[in-house]
Amino acid sequence: MKDSSWSLPNPQSTTIRCRKDCRSLRRRDGLIKYASNNTSQNGEDGVIKRLFELLPLSKKRYCVDVGAWDGVHLSNTYSLLVGNQTQSEWSGVLIEADQQRFKELKNLHDGLGNISVCAEVSCDPCSPQSLLSILKRDAPDLPHNFDLVSIDVDGMDYWIMANILGLSAPDGSTDSYQPKVICVEFNPTMPTDLVYVQPRSDSIRHGSSLSAFVELATASGYILVETTLFNAFFVQFELYEQFLKDEVPDTSIEALQSPLSMGTQLYQLYDGTLKLWGCKRMLWHRMPIEEKKIQMIPQNQRQFPFSPSNGEDKNEEANDIRGDAIDMAPYCKKHSDDAEDNINSKLHCAAELNSMLEKFGFALVRGTGISGNLCDNALRATKTFLHEADESVRRSCLTKDRARRGYSPMATENFASLVGEEGPNDLVKKFRVGPESESSSSSLHQPNAWPSSEVWGDEEAAFFISSIEEYFEQTRLAADYILTAICDGINANNSDHAQSINILSNQSNNHTSILTLLGYQYGSRHKKGSKGYMRPLVAAHTDVGVITVLLYDSGKCATLQRVADACTADPSTEEWVNINLPAGPYYIDEPVFVVNVGDCLSELTGGSLRSTLHRVMPQPCKKDDNDAARSCLALFVGLEPSASLTLPHSGENMTYEEWRRGRIARATAVLRNSASK
Repeated sequence: MKDSSWSLPNPQSTTIRCRKDCRSLRRRDGLIKYASNNTSQNGEDGVIKRLFELLPLSKKRYCVDVGAWDGVHLSNTYSLLVGNQTQSEWSGVLIEADQQRFKELKNLHDGLGNISVCAEVSCDPCSPQSLLSILKRDAPDLPHNFDLVSIDVDGMDYWIMANILGLSAPDGSTDSYQPKVICVEFNPTMPTDLVYVQPRSDSIRHGSSLSAFVELATASGYILVETTLFNAFFVQFELYEQFLKDEVPDTSIEALQSPLSMGTQLYQLYDGTLKLWGCKRMLWHRMPIEEKKIQMIPQNQRQFPFSPSNGEDKNEEANDIRGDAIDMAPYCKKHSDDAEDNINSKLHCAAELNSMLEKFGFALVRGTGISGNLCDNALRATKTFLHEADESVRRSCLTKDRARRGYSPMATENFASLVGEEGPNDLVKKFRVGPESESSSSSLHQPNAWPSSEVWGDEEAAFFISSIEEYFEQTRLAADYILTAICDGINANNSDHAQSINILSNQSNNHTSILTLLGYQYGSRHKKGSKGYMRPLVAAHTDVGVITVLLYDSGKCATLQRVADACTADPSTEEWVNINLPAGPYYIDEPVFVVNVGDCLSELTGGSLRSTLHRVMPQPCKKDDNDAARSCLALFVGLEPSASLTLPHSGENMTYEEWRRGRIARATAVLRNSASK
């Protein structure tokens, strides 16, 4: 039978998703259907309650809680000892290593007649701090076959369980306990077919796999009856046969453990790329697992070893770049109906983006919602205007304020001054457009200067204006989403900067963002023997605004570079890294953009996001190469002029326009000083 809902995947990008009809053998008709939380984390309270409804009643019941915390937080025993009307049936021994938590634990249980012990339980069976030793010493009246032990010590749980069951007791010792029910924490990231037992050491915290615990329990006369996300429940085999078999007919791991929802799986592509599936975060360290960092083969060396020698894939590098780019779709595109999935996708996206910006000041992004056709049209319009049109066309849109609007000829601007350096002017042509506002007095709001249709022709001028206007609007909207992701990432990890960055997520239509078209071409710095051979086309600098969103074509004559060490503020450093983008056309493949941190954002985050030095360098090419010229589109994101900024380091308050004016003034002073020499 055909599936009428199926359609071919998008050929413009890689498709990665979970299979729709993925089935699990996990049963939901056993103890898990009673799962509920009073103080437990993942339904353990309800499972324990149901177990002891099924097991035979005794006059007095006893539990041992190893890793009891304060007796309330994520506790599996609070409901037995404190939180219900029948707690008089239960007595407990509660063990906690942290002294502050123990004080709260003791205050809670002293009046109830329970035993509280402040001890760091050792997995060494010969230690006076082993679980067996502690119970014999501090709870001598505890019955041999007490009712419940809950073990949660984040690592050595396997060896502590083995110790209480007498399997790791010192030679000749017969000491052990046989609790009716064991609740023990396993590592949920480990596959169910993996038997992993961490070394028996108090200083190692790996955790052990569920399969390892099942083997240990089976060898001791216990059987698995249920699992929650982190905990496994084992019951003495005889009790299971008498009282639980009807409730839990299938005790296999497959029936009692959900598919690896917390696990991280790795798979290989034919070219040697390693990819991740499942959980892509370090659960206990709360940081993303980055595919870039797990690769065994450098990106430029990845290829299928058995490819035909004459069939090299020209798109290999482009595909790798797209694979490394951060997918902004959770912020920039239509969301799914699953609210929790949307939140998790955004958190992952924001964490990835901020991680890259913190380390390098630069990131590659895709999934912005900007169409490939629009990118192709905007780049073609840029190339036509800056490289192919007559100079008279460009000069028809000269303005007095060329730093903000209109055409800026080659060698008339100097970016070295932005970082306080002196140097030759930059070899790049520019054209700028920005927001127009009749009601604003800010110099950042003024009319745009478009090329004259009388000089260029109606058709050429109309295509240029419409393409650039639409690209400007769409990229500015995408930049707003990118800023929202940056703010979410900062707020998730550094609440100290929440107030200073709040202004970024409250953008209005009164923004001051400027779209700059840039054109690089073959010139003196490409000629061997010339004085300026291989000197930068644009000197090392940082960007003034909030962020920059950059797109460029594959023109050979120039390449963008950032410093290898983002902390470096020395433009003379010799360590630089090329920043490459996939070559178009983008109507075939999804466009990838460069995003880098500007000085304003860096200051608002106290430097946690780096405004990194970057430059444009000449690349070897020939004057008559058809693809030598490079065209770029750079959106420099600016805030509303009156936006109120608070700088964390100095505590100063000022408007965005005041901040920007001061930043430009410092660069202008450098230029004046250089001109006076």
